[in-house]
Amino acid sequence: MRLPGGTPPARFFLALCVWRLVPRRDAAGTEEIVFGKVGGSILLFCRNVSKEATEVVWFQGDPHSFPPLFSSRVTFPPDVRFSLVDNSSLRITELRAQDEGNYTCKEVLNKTDHEHRVQLLVANPPQSTPKCWAETSSSGLMLQLFCSWPGGYPHPTLHWREEGHDLENSSWVISSTSSSDTHVETLNSSHLSHRKVFKCVGSHVVKQEEPACTVEIKIPSLESEPPKTCFVGDNVTLTCRVTESTPAARLTWLRGITQPEVEIQPGGRYLIAQEGDVSRLTIRNCSQGTDGGCYVCKAQNPVGLRELFICLTVKQPVNIVGVVGAVVVLSLLTILTVTCVVLYYNPLLCLRGAAFRTQDSGDILVLVDSDDDDEGKGEEEAMSSSARHEALALVNGHGVQAAHPNCLAEGDDGEQHGGGSLWGTRGEEPRGP
Repeated sequence: MRLPGGTPPARFFLALCVWRLVPRRDAAGTEEIVFGKVGGSILLFCRNVSKEATEVVWFQGDPHSFPPLFSSRVTFPPDVRFSLVDNSSLRITELRAQDEGNYTCKEVLNKTDHEHRVQLLVANPPQSTPKCWAETSSSGLMLQLFCSWPGGYPHPTLHWREEGHDLENSSWVISSTSSSDTHVETLNSSHLSHRKVFKCVGSHVVKQEEPACTVEIKIPSLESEPPKTCFVGDNVTLTCRVTESTPAARLTWLRGITQPEVEIQPGGRYLIAQEGDVSRLTIRNCSQGTDGGCYVCKAQNPVGLRELFICLTVKQPVNIVGVVGAVVVLSLLTILTVTCVVLYYNPLLCLRGAAFRTQDSGDILVLVDSDDDDEGKGEEEAMSSSARHEALALVNGHGVQAAHPNCLAEGDDGEQHGGGSLWGTRGEEPRGP
C-alpha cells in the first residue's frame, strides 16, 4: 500500500513521529510581504536558510500545525501546484484567491530553528481603466475632482496631477479623501480657469503600467433664445439651454435689471422645470403691467458665470371676428364699386353679353290689339288707328325689345290678311271691307 504521491505508509508514519518529537526551540526569523496575481505563479524564498540545514519545511497558516505543507525530506500528499525550488524555496502555480495567507519556512538544525515568514497577497488588478469627472461642491463655490478605478484587489492607488505636478502638494487643495476605489480632491475655485486640464493616474501592485484619465473644466455656454410674445391672459414658456459646462452648471432665473439679485422662485404664476442642461420658466396668465420686460437666465459653476437675456412682450389679444368681418365688407364694397363704374361708362356691355348668351334661344311674339267696338268702316278705321299704337314685344331669353308693327310687315298682303296664325283678335275673326 502506498499513499498518494508515492509515499510508503511506514515512512509517512515515521516522519510523523519524528516531527512530533522535534523539540521547539526559540526561532530567529524574518518576515516579508509578497504579491501574486490570480492565475499567475509566485516563488516564496526561504531567506533565512543556512548551508548546514538538514531539512526545510514549509507551513501554511499556523507554523506549528501538522502535517506541514511541504518538506525537503518527506514527501507528503502534495497539491500539484506546489513544488520546491533549490530544495528550499516554494513555488505556487495557477494562483487562486484562497492561496492568500501566511507561509512559514523553517530549517531544522541541531541547536536552533531558523524560520522565515511570508505574507502572500493574491491580487486581482482592475480590468478597466480609471474614470474621471468633475462636480460642484454642495456650497457651489468649490470644484471636486473624482477618480474611480473599481474591480481590483487590493484597492489601487490613485492621485491627481495638474501640469505634471501632484495636486496633493498644491496650496489650493482644500481637502483630499479616498474610499475604496475612489479618490476625491476638493479645490479652491480662485485658481481655476477655462479649459484647464487635470489628470488622474492609477497604479496597482501587480500592474506595471499606470493608466490615466483626464478632466477638462469649462465655463458654462448658453444657447441664445429669440424674444417672446404673450397675449394678456395666456401662458408663455422661456427656455434656457446650456450647451457646454464642466462641471454641470446651476441654472437660475432673475427678473431682468429691475431686480438683478432676486431669483424667481417657483410658485404662484411661475413654474420652473429643469431637465438635464435645459431649464424652462413658464409664466401663467400673462399681465401687461407686471410680466413685460427682460428675464435673465444665469448659469454658474466653480469655473465661471454666464448670463442670457430673454425679452418678453405682452400684448392685448386681437379681435379675430372683427378683422374677418371688416375684410369681407371691404371686399364687397370693392366689387360693388367696380361694377358701378363699368356700367356707368359702358351700359351696353351687359346687353351684349346677354345677346351672346341667348343667340340660339326661341323668340316669342306678342301682339296687343285695341278694342274694336264699331262695325264696318268705323271698325276698320279704328283698327287702322289703333294699329299705329300697337306694341310688339320680342322676348329673347332675358332681354325685352319694343318695335313698331310696320317693321314686322313681310311678304304679300295675302299673308297679312289670310288665316295666318300670327294675327288675331280677342275671340273674333277679321271681317271683310
